[in-house]
Amino acid sequence: MVNKLTIRKAIADDLDAIGKLWQEFMDFHKELDPHFTRPTDGHVRYKEFISGHMTSDTSYVLVAEEDSKAVGYCLATLMKHPSLFEMRDYGIVLDLAVTEQYCRKGIAGKLYHEAEVWFADHGIHRIEVQVAVSNEASAAFWWKMDFNPYVTTEFKNI
Repeated sequence: MVNKLTIRKAIADDLDAIGKLWQEFMDFHKELDPHFTRPTDGHVRYKEFISGHMTSDTSYVLVAEEDSKAVGYCLATLMKHPSLFEMRDYGIVLDLAVTEQYCRKGIAGKLYHEAEVWFADHGIHRIEVQVAVSNEASAAFWWKMDFNPYVTTEFKNI
């Protein structure tokens, strides 16, 4: 059971906690697909990456806290398709992660719904996510959030 859960905009003081959550997120995915293997300093690079998003007007970084402990985060950003598309503006959830101990308690849904409100407030009518097909729990979560696949990325290692 989740006690006192708060979803809020991330601040600079959250960078270390977000870096640790990202490490766990990547290590989980690495077990599913070695492509997600992170460099040893990946968390440092990620903190720099997300710090830029935290100060951007086109991104929204959220933190889920229980009793002042970060247990999840979400990175949402505004994007544009090339001018070849009539509907150019869209939002993308680049990351959404909840620490293992707090999974399946509704926290990811609360993070996502807060991001969706932010997208709507910015006039966005289309939201996209990228889902690792090897992560069945993630695919099920996004299906539950009413997402449907429209393009598949294929790969080949050579």
